[in-house]
This record gives sequence, structure tokens and C-alpha cells, in this order.
Amino acid sequence: MPSIKDRVKPQTGLHVSILGMALRKLLKKLYVPEKSAIPVCILLVASYGQMTDFSISTSRAVIMMILLLAADLFERTYDGKNALALAAVIILLQKPFALFSCSFLLSFGAMAGIYLVLPVLEQVWFGDPWAKRRKRRRLHHLDRELLANKRTGRFRIFCRQQGQKIGQMLLVSSSVQLTTLPVVLYFFFEIPLYGIVINLFVIPLSSLLVVFSFVGGVIGCICLPAAKFILSNAFWLLKLYEQICLIFQKLPGHMQIFGRPVWWQLLLYYLMLILVLFCLMYLLYKIDEAEYQRLPLQPEKNRKKLKYIGKVLPVLCIIFIVHIPSGTFEMTMLDVGQGDGIYLHTPAHQDILIDGGSTSEKQVGKYRILPFLKSKGIRQIDYLIATHADEDHINGLEELLKLSGDGYKIRQLLLPDVADKKQSGYVLLRKAAKQKHIPVRYLSTGSYFRSGGVSFFCLNPSAGSSFDSANAESITLSMQYQDFSCLFTGDLEGAGEEALQRIVSSSPLRQSYHIPEHYTVLKVAHHGSKNSTGEELLDILKPEYALISCGRKNRYGHPHRELLDRLADTGAEIQRTDEKGALSVILRNGKPCVTGYLDNQDNQISKNK
Repeated sequence: MPSIKDRVKPQTGLHVSILGMALRKLLKKLYVPEKSAIPVCILLVASYGQMTDFSISTSRAVIMMILLLAADLFERTYDGKNALALAAVIILLQKPFALFSCSFLLSFGAMAGIYLVLPVLEQVWFGDPWAKRRKRRRLHHLDRELLANKRTGRFRIFCRQQGQKIGQMLLVSSSVQLTTLPVVLYFFFEIPLYGIVINLFVIPLSSLLVVFSFVGGVIGCICLPAAKFILSNAFWLLKLYEQICLIFQKLPGHMQIFGRPVWWQLLLYYLMLILVLFCLMYLLYKIDEAEYQRLPLQPEKNRKKLKYIGKVLPVLCIIFIVHIPSGTFEMTMLDVGQGDGIYLHTPAHQDILIDGGSTSEKQVGKYRILPFLKSKGIRQIDYLIATHADEDHINGLEELLKLSGDGYKIRQLLLPDVADKKQSGYVLLRKAAKQKHIPVRYLSTGSYFRSGGVSFFCLNPSAGSSFDSANAESITLSMQYQDFSCLFTGDLEGAGEEALQRIVSSSPLRQSYHIPEHYTVLKVAHHGSKNSTGEELLDILKPEYALISCGRKNRYGHPHRELLDRLADTGAEIQRTDEKGALSVILRNGKPCVTGYLDNQDNQISKNK
């Protein structure tokens, strides 16, 4: 996921505008006629777009800039809204699916906020054009009085002017945030809390950054040492940006996780935003009309309504896009490639992660597991369980532990209670947990915990036991919720599988550990290895569904044909992450519904057709 440095709200296409207008001013100062200067500017802007391969945001800015320059060239009025609409049409004619891309929605959403929302907010805060003129005249007389005081007059005028600029920038940033907030949450699942404030430092310096970069690039074609000196200024500006972001990143709550809103929340959000804007415009009209008729009380009442709506608007926005957690049991076997990662959500709104690692995907915790958790709006993992110390089960968990506290936290780390606790994998997990002050607990046969009606019994390993292989010591959890049951086996095989078979074959032990007559879901051990999940064990477990986590075309050949045949003989429905992506199990009216991510995508494509 992008960090806070990547998530500062961009003024999309700002660099194109800076380049175009800067060149136009330069040519004007050189006394180049406008009839010649404007075509040169258009050529430069188009060339810049070609150089950047006409990305969506750059294409939008280039088209609008060319329309602005062409309007001046032909002495026509430029309308930003029409130019924005024309740019959208041109881009979508070339790339129809750009409508669903993050860059298109953010770029055009930001400009829509500036053209549609900003004028309304400006009238709310600064009044109509007539009120602005009266205020400017009043401030002009005040400035003359302040200038009479030579000690503090100029300083007070400077402070007031800077305050006005900051207020205007805050309004611009707020307008952009209002129109793009749902898009940001849909694609990134979180928002930087201090993004608007960071823009106050970033945007004023962006003009210098663009100028230094452009001039340095041009001079570099002539004199490389001079270009290095100029570009060094751009480098230090970028370092300043980075340091500013790092400072804000250390502040509490700098990143707020909301999860991915569903389609009806997006629709409701924009409908409410439009309704509020119309209400504000209507109240502003009433205030203007009352002031024109010189009614003293009515404008004051309407101004109070404006302030009330302004306070309620942010709350309404959050309500309509916040993720609504499910009130039932959910389970997802994540597609982590060649590895394991299982997420559980209980009716008590507790979240559990069993394993999280991969040998085929790099930084699987940061780029696969954590984005999934954020998309669900999860800010806390109640139990982080590592079944054993193999890399394909824990390297992502180590990343999650190190990232804990960055918008979300982990309450407990659960490890197997085996004799050899000094294995490198366990040492790394405990070290990461200690740095984040996360308590570590150990599970062994008979360990038990409960969450929102969901019970978990540990069936393996025995306390202080020692095995020939790490796979055999895998934590094995028997889960029960109402009539739904699931057995999580990690990479269980060999002596560990034999110990599990002895437990599930014993009637007293089955009763003691609340083992059901048959399991609804079996998490197949060791990614479908032929040496695990034997026929005798399957005859006892009798699973309805068998879920296999493995990487596509992995070098181990998982799942093996022998195991698939054994599962088919038991009548279990086999679901695999290498074929269907992430596997989701949701209880509907007490019955499990197992679907793959690719199944959902195929359904959406067929519906669109």
C-alpha cells in the first residue's frame, strides 16, 4: 500500500498548468506577440504530454490547458466546466475503461470539486461578490491606518494576507477532499488525517519544484554542471517534502482506516453531497434576497443554518462511507501464492488471522494481507496465530507485526507450545512482537478460547512436544459455530497427523474437545501435499468442503493428484486458491456459501454483458 508520502492529495495536472503559464509569461516579457507566443505554448504543452506518454491526469491537464490557450488565441471565453467535460469525452473515446481507473476518477473528481464545490464554499465563508468588494474596501481603509504605525503595521497586514491565502488553500483542499474521498477509500481503504494540512506546505512550493526541474532538464542539454546545480534545488525540495510527511506520520492517528465502501454507500454519499450543496445555494440566495429587501433578522437566521450545515456535513460524509462490519461469521482463505493466510471474523466483531506467508510473493504481508485487512475496515487483529515456523506461513506475519501501530494494532500473538522455541522463525516473531509490546501466548493440545459464540480447541501439538519436522508441530484448531465447523491444520503431517487421528478416533476425547461428527470445512494440510491428510483421517473427518491454499504452477506440484483423488472419494467439494483466487466462506441462514474471488469477477462480467 502507498505510504503517507504517496497519499498527499495531488493537485492533478498542476505541473502542466505551471509550465504552460510560466512559458506564456516569459514570452510576454520578451515582447513576443501573443499570436506567436500562444502556439509555442500549445506546442510545448503537447510535447510535454507526449514525453509523459499521456497518462490520464496529464492528458486531462494538457487538453484543458490547450483549450485555455486556444480561447485566448481566438478571443473566446474559456469555461472550465465545459473544458473538463470535453477532456473527459476525448479520453474516454480513446480509453473507455479509464472510467473505472483510480487516476481518472481522482483527476476529474478533484477538478469537479474545484469547479462545483469550491464556489459554494467560498460564498459560505467569504460572502457573495458584493460582500467581497465591501470587505476589500473596508480592509483598504484599515491598511491605510495600519501603515501609519511603522513598527507593527506592515507585519499585521502581512499576517492577515497570509491568513487569507491559507484560508483559501484550505477551502480548495476541502473541496477536493469532499469530491474524491469516496474514490480514495474505494481504492486505498484509508485516508491521511493531516492531508489537508500537509498541502499547505507542499502546494506553495510545487511551482518552484516544477520550474527547477524543467529549467534543469533544458540546461542539461547545454551545460551539465549548471544543470546539476539547478536540479539539486529540486532534489532538496523533494527531501523537504519527505521530511514534512515523515513528521506528520509520527503524529497519532495520522492514517485512518475506513475500509472499502460498497456501491450504495458511494451513491448515497454523492446524493447527499449534491443535496447539501443545493441547500447551501438556496440559503445563500435567501440571504442575498433578504439583504436586498433590507430585512434585518432573516439573513442572520439563514447564516446560522449555514453554520449548522457546515458542522453536520463532515459527520454525514463519514456515516455514508464508513465500512459496516458483518454481524455474522466470515472466513477468507487469502490468495497469497505458495503459502497460507486465513482470515476469520466472528459475530462479536473480533478478527483472527491464522498464518500469513508466501514463498512466491514478495512482501506478502504489506502488499496482499494488509490491503485485504484494510479493505475490510479492520483496525485491530485480536489473535495473530502462527501454526509453525516455516517461511511460507510466517514471513507476512512478521511484516504485520512490524507495521502494527500504523493505523491498526495486534492484540496477541499465538505460537505453538513446542520444545524447540528457539527456531529462527519463532525468534523473529517474538522479537517483532516485543518491539511493539504485543503479548505472546502459546497453544497446545487442550488450549481453548472463545469469541462471539465461536469456539476454538487446539488439538496439536502437545505441550513441550518435539517432532522431527516443523510441519508435524503445526497448530491444529477445531472451530465450532452453531452447526458450522472447520478444522485448520497448517502443514500438519507425519507424527502430528497421527496424534490428531488418535484424538478424533477417541469418543471421550471427541466429546471433551467438542469435535463434531463431521466437519463442514477442512483446511487441507500442507497445500495439498500427497504425504498429508491421509485416507483414514478423511474417513473420520468427512468434510463437506476442502479448501486448498497453493500458488499457481508452483514448483512443488501442489496439490498432488493422489490427495485430490482421496478428497474426491470422500465426496468433499474441492476449492483451490490457484484456480479461484481468494476463497470466501459466509454463513447465510446458517448454511455456508463458498465462493472464489474469480467466481465473483466472472459473475460481474456476465451481468455487464
